Amino acid sequence: MKQLKSKLFRKANKGSTKSADIYAKSSNGTIISPFGFKIDPMEQLILVNFEKDPDKLYNILEFQKASDKNGNKYLLAIAYRIDGKTDVFYQEGFPFGAQESILNNVSFYERPLENAKFEINSDHIMVYFDFEDTMGREIKVQVNESKTQKKKPFFLLAPVGANSKTPMSLPVYSLYEMSFTKQKFSDILIEIDNVKHKPDTFPIPIECSKNYLTRYTADTFNVDWNTNYNGKLYPLIPNINNVITDKGINYELENIKGHYEIKSIHTSNHKHKISINFYPSIPDIICLRQGIGVDGNFSITTDNAKGNLNGYYRIKNQENEIHFEINPAKGWKPNEKRWILKIIFYFIKVFKEWPKTYIWNAKISLNDTAYPIMYSGWKRI
Repeated sequence: MKQLKSKLFRKANKGSTKSADIYAKSSNGTIISPFGFKIDPMEQLILVNFEKDPDKLYNILEFQKASDKNGNKYLLAIAYRIDGKTDVFYQEGFPFGAQESILNNVSFYERPLENAKFEINSDHIMVYFDFEDTMGREIKVQVNESKTQKKKPFFLLAPVGANSKTPMSLPVYSLYEMSFTKQKFSDILIEIDNVKHKPDTFPIPIECSKNYLTRYTADTFNVDWNTNYNGKLYPLIPNINNVITDKGINYELENIKGHYEIKSIHTSNHKHKISINFYPSIPDIICLRQGIGVDGNFSITTDNAKGNLNGYYRIKNQENEIHFEINPAKGWKPNEKRWILKIIFYFIKVFKEWPKTYIWNAKISLNDTAYPIMYSGWKRI
């Protein structure tokens, strides 16, 4: 992490303070927010690995179910290639989220998927996909599992951002009720161009049972934080309770001697909620004194999640331009009591480590007398 501490922020850290003397002028009663959320419409997910018995082109298949704003259901198949590229096969009308930015060298192909099924309920799962790939080969995948009511599912922060080379957001994808398929109660068919492939198995027994690496969830809550943005920022006006609701985001503020500072932000869908808390609160950036810097930390949590995502932020006003940096440098910290999951998260480092490689930088110009202009984006480090 030492390389991340630029001279700019080392100097800023010496002068950082958390009182009204960081401000050069009085507040006009508004705030400027650089934050944004986008909720992915995906609802269910299953991943089928056959990396030990791969096809000449593919070695992992992923299937998703999503709903549009009107509640219409759509399906999608992602085929991961052994050369690192990705092919996506989707039904017309599929409500895409961030698939293009979290996948590498991705190509999209529309397919009817008219015979596909994706059913997960309290006692069984039934998944079936049948489609043609880019070379006209037929791909058939079927996963059936019974007696799922006896399982003890777990929570996982999906490491979907681990392979992204040019991220457009920080993907905070929460997978609730995650489970591996038990070999004893499962039938898995993988057939590509009339050739059958064996599904990978999981090396460690879970719940005293042998399992396939095939895993699934019927409850996803996928949120992209701070999608790359270039444009104007508009003032927001707090209510009498120091709260703002704007574009689906709820802001909780604190009033520091007349300046509104962002203590936390959160958004939700019909079922789940994501919250980001800042320590100390994000200052009133348009009123900061020249040369002043504020360093702090943040924590991201989703409801009922066994774990959180933590990192730091740095802000400095340099020649009337706000330099803002965010890095989830502490990664994801799972809070799981089951020993088998502790072992999995300990040995498979990607689950916890991938967010540390994401960094967000923004420059907010205060020279435009009408509205501040922000240029922002994520990169991997």
